[in-house]
Amino acid sequence: MKKPSPWAVFLTATLVTLVMAAPRALLACAVCYGAPAAAQTKGMNLGIVTMLGVTGIVLGGFGGMILRFARRARRQDAEMDP
Repeated sequence: MKKPSPWAVFLTATLVTLVMAAPRALLACAVCYGAPAAAQTKGMNLGIVTMLGVTGIVLGGFGGMILRFARRARRQDAEMDP
């Protein structure tokens, strides 16, 4: 097994020291903690609904386009047959 470089050891030790020195900065936010009345949670929920709405509209557009193409092909096929 290769020995880690001194730079990697120094960087790891520095990060561990910073994490141990400032544990308050690592506490969960309102969303992760589960505060349903927090503004951050409400904003996240609105963002999720917006993304689902955009996805639904785009998928609905593709579905409508596929149905339109199928109907158009069926109609042209019927016109071609004597």
